[in-house]
Amino acid sequence: MDAGDPVVIQGDRVRLVPPPDIGFARMTEAWVNDPFTRHLIGGPAYQMSLASREDFVRPRLTPSFDGVYLMIEVIDTPAPVVIGAIELRKITAEHRSAEVGILVGDRAYWGQGYGTDAMRALCRFAFEEMDLRRIHLSVMEFNARALRSYEQVGFVVEGRLRQDSYLGGHYYDSFVMGLLREDFETAERERGQAG
Repeated sequence: MDAGDPVVIQGDRVRLVPPPDIGFARMTEAWVNDPFTRHLIGGPAYQMSLASREDFVRPRLTPSFDGVYLMIEVIDTPAPVVIGAIELRKITAEHRSAEVGILVGDRAYWGQGYGTDAMRALCRFAFEEMDLRRIHLSVMEFNARALRSYEQVGFVVEGRLRQDSYLGGHYYDSFVMGLLREDFETAERERGQAG
């Protein structure tokens, strides 16, 4: 992979592709302003403006962005459908580690394995193409679907951040989950044997 080449990652049921332009911010604005989605990701209690979404997306579209920011495109439908975004960020070459974040924003595609496939594809890319050793994420304690999905990929809970987020008048914990290259390889072998 050359530094200037766009990253396209193929999963089993999804393809991860770079957003074409800042217009992608408009789509993400609708997703993050869905109250239930915002709650699941531990987002702010207020509506986010298009300008704030553009401020989030814009730096991710520049060559100077120190990470990988991609749209999740479902490919097992009659025509490809963009359903979310996924990114690797805080990549450190010295430690060979990164943080991952994902949002399946289109609720019509929740619970069907697309997020798991996207996460699996990005982690495979991170370990095989970027030679990373470790990937981590955080997830709200009540997001059971996400916890199961991450565990299927091979992530393990490494810690609990107690009363980490204040949402809707309550404090909630979040979990820190980590995935080492060997954890991922083991999960992939087990998946191959089960399939």
